Amino acid sequence: MPIYPGSHLLFLVFAPLLLISCGQDQSRDIRDYYFPVRELTDGLVYEYRDLNYDSLTPDFWYYNSIPTDSAFYFTKAYYQNDFVPRQLYREEMVSNGILLQDLFLFETDSTQQQIQVKADILSPNSFPFEVADANTIYLYKVRFQLPSQANGQTTVIINRRFQGDTTYTYQGTTYPAVYFSLQGVAEQRDSVLGDIEPHFSGQEIYAKGLGLVYYERSYGPDAPAFHHQLVDRYPMSELAEQAKKRWE
Repeated sequence: MPIYPGSHLLFLVFAPLLLISCGQDQSRDIRDYYFPVRELTDGLVYEYRDLNYDSLTPDFWYYNSIPTDSAFYFTKAYYQNDFVPRQLYREEMVSNGILLQDLFLFETDSTQQQIQVKADILSPNSFPFEVADANTIYLYKVRFQLPSQANGQTTVIINRRFQGDTTYTYQGTTYPAVYFSLQGVAEQRDSVLGDIEPHFSGQEIYAKGLGLVYYERSYGPDAPAFHHQLVDRYPMSELAEQAKKRWE
C-alpha cells in the first residue's frame, strides 16, 4: 500500500465514474474523501505542483460550493500560470455520488480571444460515494470539439479502479486517504489529419477533509510522466493578487 508525501491534471478530468460491475455486497462509503463541498461555500484555490519537475509552472483549481433550495452544486475552474481559465465544471451532489452536469473548455484563437466549448457528458458521474474492490471499474467519458479541431473531435475515456486506503501528508499533517488506479485514452478523430488514440495510466489520491491531493499521469515509456501534488490552499483573492502582479 503506497504512502505519499503531501504539493497538476491537466488531462481533462479526474473523477471516477459510472459503476459497471458488481460488488455492492462489500461496498463502503467514501464520501468524506471527496472535496469538503459543504465547507467550500466561500471557495478555495488549490495549487498543484509537479514532484519531479521544478521548472514546470503550477496549476490552479478554484473549487466552490453552491447550495440551492433544490440541489447542492460544486464548481471547478482550472487555470494555468497565465491565470486564464481553461476548463469549468459544474457538478451536482446526489445521495450516492457526484454527477457532472456541465463541462466547458476554453481555447484561445489567433486574435487572443477565448472561445468557449461545451462538452457532451456521456457518463455523468464524477465521484462514487460507494466503492467495492479493485475488480470494480468506474467509467468516465466526455466528448468535445475545440475550435482548432475543424475536422474532428476528441473523446476522453477513463477507467478507474478503487485500490484501497493509504495516508497522505499535507503541510505537516497526515490524513487518511483513498486511492484509485486508472487507465485512459483520448480518442482524437479527424477526417483530414487521421485518427490517433494516445493511452495513459495513472493514480489519484483523495485525502479525508481535503479532496484530491495527488495525481499522476504516464503516457508511455517514451513520454514523460507527471506527478502532481497539492502544495497550498488559499482564497481566490490571493490568486487575483498574483494575476495582478503578473499583468502590471
